[in-house]
Amino acid sequence: MNLHLVLFAPFLASALCLFLSSTDSKSVLRTALVFACAIAGLSIPLVGSGTIATVSHTWFSVPVVGTEIKWLLTSDGLSAWLIALLAVLVPAALGLAPRIAGERLREFAALVFLMQGFMTGALLSGDLLLFYGFFEAMLIPAAVLIALFGGRDRRKASLFFLIFSLVGSAPMFFAIWWIGLSCQTTELSVVVERITTQTDPTVRAVLFWAIALAFLVKLPVVPLHLWQADAYSEGPAPSSALLTGVMAKIGLFGFMRILIPLFRIESAQYAGVFVALGLVTVLVGALLALQQTSLRRVLAFSSLSHLGLGLAALFTFRPEATSGVLLLMVAHGLSAAALFLLAGVAETWSKSSHIDDFGALASRSPLFAVFFTVAALASVGLPGTAGFVAEFLLLVSIFKVYGLWIAILAGLTVILSAAYTLRLVQKLLYGSPALPSPQPVDLTATESLALLPILVALVVFGFYPNPILKAARADLLTSLPVAPVTATQDAAHVVGR
Repeated sequence: MNLHLVLFAPFLASALCLFLSSTDSKSVLRTALVFACAIAGLSIPLVGSGTIATVSHTWFSVPVVGTEIKWLLTSDGLSAWLIALLAVLVPAALGLAPRIAGERLREFAALVFLMQGFMTGALLSGDLLLFYGFFEAMLIPAAVLIALFGGRDRRKASLFFLIFSLVGSAPMFFAIWWIGLSCQTTELSVVVERITTQTDPTVRAVLFWAIALAFLVKLPVVPLHLWQADAYSEGPAPSSALLTGVMAKIGLFGFMRILIPLFRIESAQYAGVFVALGLVTVLVGALLALQQTSLRRVLAFSSLSHLGLGLAALFTFRPEATSGVLLLMVAHGLSAAALFLLAGVAETWSKSSHIDDFGALASRSPLFAVFFTVAALASVGLPGTAGFVAEFLLLVSIFKVYGLWIAILAGLTVILSAAYTLRLVQKLLYGSPALPSPQPVDLTATESLALLPILVALVVFGFYPNPILKAARADLLTSLPVAPVTATQDAAHVVGR
């Protein structure tokens, strides 16, 4: 599998979109969907390719100190499944984009492909500085999408999202700079071997938190979540679907691929802090979701809560947590993206985002009602969907390390998730709308076909999650501490192998 082709295909599609007609939206949509399906055809086979890498080349050298920056792409079970997830979500986002973009669909599609390219680059990077470049660059098309195609407060939301993310990532740049000076390279596999022996423990702790901050903001966690609700609710629904579906997952990806392998001792020492942050995020996100009256703000805080559970479980360092977090990223990426896309459709019908302004869509839009119900039940973690398996594994890992009461506390996310999600189902699909009922309207054939693979995948992986679980076990366990961390264990012993 040619990783360079997988990386550069979205950038080529973005450039080609700019040469399409600015007046024929139907032609633009057809062409963009062809591009997206072709990219998916290149990307999805990565999940069966195992661990692969390109030949490492010196990208450039820093004068005087001689630090080498490598151009190196790598793919394994973790990155491959997230790239496949992205490849599935992009056609869905484009399929529902005409409702939002209108005559500017060409520019919208170009920005979506640009966003896909940068996220793919972050997931494939085998060098820390290369990763940082893609990690920051993917913010630009996301912010432009929000600013150009979002709601009434789109410019404020876009600017806040961009500034908050850039400021949160700035310490990571200085950490990578220090690592490059200390290890004479920023190639990840080499730095993993050198940093523990060549860097003072106090300095390592500072570097650890500098990099962790960037991923905590990206995820995000409470109290670093202040940008999220506005960006998700004011941005166009397709970009919000990609933000929550994949970009937020790159925060968890960073912990699993970069932070924990680089700082094994520090990860063990501070594991309790991350578990606490995750649990606080679970509860605060769920409680905030219950209080919201805006449709997409409910979904935004729901996403916050679910990913908080993933963070808490990850730092138990249990094998089932490793597998469960990867499955959670895929399952939540699919269900949350589908809900955001469907929410965007409903908002175009009602011209409102207030949940009390919807209602009776089950009778007026039966196809929409079926799709929304399936995605909502998958988000709750209904048995038979991928989310159920993921949440079960995560709660088991927390129970094994921290005991029954902490597991019950973490499990509140399941109960609260059911409460606010079923409330949404009731408000949207049943009852009487506050606004006058529009004429019966439903999803188009293109929109239905774009969303169908997402819902099918949620059910398929609910009954057969092994391909994802095996990928996590095969590729990640060697990078994690060898035992769960408890308050009585010595961190150096935990990461001793």
